[in-house]
Amino acid sequence: MEPKAARTRIPVLGSLRRIGRLTWVEILKLLSHKLFPVTAILTLVVTAGLGIMARVVTENPDSRVRFSNYTLWVTTSGLGVWVGSMLLVVVAAMAMSNEATARTLNTLLTRPLRRIEFVLAKILALIAATVAVVAAAALAAFIVGGTVQDPPRRPYEEWDRHATIPEPPPSRFPSYDDIRDPAFGTVIVPKGEVMGQILFGFLLLVVPVLAGVSVGFMLGTLIDSAGLAIGLAIGIHVSLDVTRFVPMLQDLIGGFSYNYPTTRISTLMYQAGQGADVAWGGVLGGVGIAAIYVVVCFAASIVVFCRRDITL
Repeated sequence: MEPKAARTRIPVLGSLRRIGRLTWVEILKLLSHKLFPVTAILTLVVTAGLGIMARVVTENPDSRVRFSNYTLWVTTSGLGVWVGSMLLVVVAAMAMSNEATARTLNTLLTRPLRRIEFVLAKILALIAATVAVVAAAALAAFIVGGTVQDPPRRPYEEWDRHATIPEPPPSRFPSYDDIRDPAFGTVIVPKGEVMGQILFGFLLLVVPVLAGVSVGFMLGTLIDSAGLAIGLAIGIHVSLDVTRFVPMLQDLIGGFSYNYPTTRISTLMYQAGQGADVAWGGVLGGVGIAAIYVVVCFAASIVVFCRRDITL
């Protein structure tokens, strides 16, 4: 007689395989839908375009604005992530509400699959889409920032008016290197440490972006009308985003907003790109609140979808 554990393991593995296959199908559906490719392309275009503009400003000798390769990478990618997050909220709100509007749920639920497997596949596909958009913004800004060459150093120029300007180093790509003292050329922060800090910031940025996606998905699950779900999702996202720039609202509800930590994360990434010693502890609380949004909204979506009455 087979042990109980052996008898229960096979159905679990079968369910995981079905979820994996359904997730791949949902990813293909996202790719075939016009909105998600537009989201990815627009994120790339905005990020790269702003990066090129910032590079032109940096290379203008009359300009007082100067971006290093690291700070340009961080600044333009942050703006690209903001644009991508707005469009991802729309994608998430449409993920389930479109199925109800087009009545494709009727066909899907006549197949031998469990509702929880179907909704989990939707969620996993949206998580993959969120990571892809943030990575696209980071990559586009990294490429443009990597074309910014460090200016030649002038050792002791403040003390020696006759100091000669050294020849500029040969151009290379990507141009990221150790952050050095502009006068003495000594290493302040190694390249690997700077890269690690910035990449950690991108990892944290995924959480508040995913929180907005989870809110949009929950509204799309609760509301059959795709238009109404999108309108509410965008309204909530923009309203919470505004709290970051209005001091009174920031004091009242800013700490409870899922996108509240994005500005602070971007600021710390920028400081890391300048070679400063950054402390991430101050933003982890805000990231934790965003993670609570993710868990609660996705869990509520699963419960509502599994219990709702769908007429076949």
